Amino acid sequence: MTTITQLGPRATPRGNYVLLTADTLHLLLPQHEVGAAEYLEGTLEAAGQPGLMKVRGAEGGRRFAALSAEMTLLPQCPPGRFLVTPLGGGNDGLGWCWNELQILIDVELAFQPLPEVLLTADAPVTHYVELEGRLAYLCSAQQVSALASGPGAE
Repeated sequence: MTTITQLGPRATPRGNYVLLTADTLHLLLPQHEVGAAEYLEGTLEAAGQPGLMKVRGAEGGRRFAALSAEMTLLPQCPPGRFLVTPLGGGNDGLGWCWNELQILIDVELAFQPLPEVLLTADAPVTHYVELEGRLAYLCSAQQVSALASGPGAE
C-alpha cells in the first residue's frame, strides 16, 4: 500500500482512491482512509467550536465540518453538501460534508508536485492530478482532519 508521504516528484502509484468534492474543491484520498458514506439528515448549526457543526437541536453527539475551496473550515454547511463521510478511523466522531463522492478502483494516477511557490510548511496537499479536466489534490485523512483541530478551529 502506498502512503502519501512515499510519493516522489512524479509518482504514479496504482491503487484505490476516493474523489471527494466540496463545490470546486476536489480531494483524492486513499480508499482505506475514507469511511462509509451516508446522507446528511437534518440541518446543521454551529457546535461551539469555530468551523464545527452539529445537527440542529441535537445535544452532544456527532460533529460535522465542511471545507471551502481554499481548504478552510466553513462556518455553515453549504446547501449542496448532502453526503457525509468519516475520515481515518472515524474515532474523532467528525463527519465531513461533501457534494459528491466517486470511488476509483485500481487506477494508476500520474501525480504532479505542486509548484514550490504554492507550498507552505503546513500545506495540507503537496501533489495534484488532472481527472476529467479538473484538478484533484492528493491528501491523507490525517491532513484533512488536522484542519478541524488547527489554529482556525480552536
